[in-house]
Amino acid sequence: MKNRIVWILSLVLVFGVFVLPVVARVDTAPTGPTNIEGLIDIIDKIVDWAFAILIAVAAFMIIYAGFGWMTAAGDSDKLDNARKTLIYALVGVGVAVLAKGLVAIVKTLVTG
Repeated sequence: MKNRIVWILSLVLVFGVFVLPVVARVDTAPTGPTNIEGLIDIIDKIVDWAFAILIAVAAFMIIYAGFGWMTAAGDSDKLDNARKTLIYALVGVGVAVLAKGLVAIVKTLVTG
């Protein structure tokens, strides 16, 4: 009996927290961009978030590569692995910068 009460209360909680807010906002859902500038703005925001995440991951990978380099103790395999990790992290930063620059160029061309 106690398990049934806990289960029913859990369902009510899940329904109240997750389902009711969605149902209440059905008529006020966003419709999306109405012109090309709105679409470019959405893409720009997505690229900003992705850029921030990628830079954080790249910083972690650079620190990880440095730690691997310092603790290799002359082992050529560990040094090679640390070198590859560092190169991949720097290539990732370069790709992120190029992507952000490409979005900025397209946004300038479209919006004038």
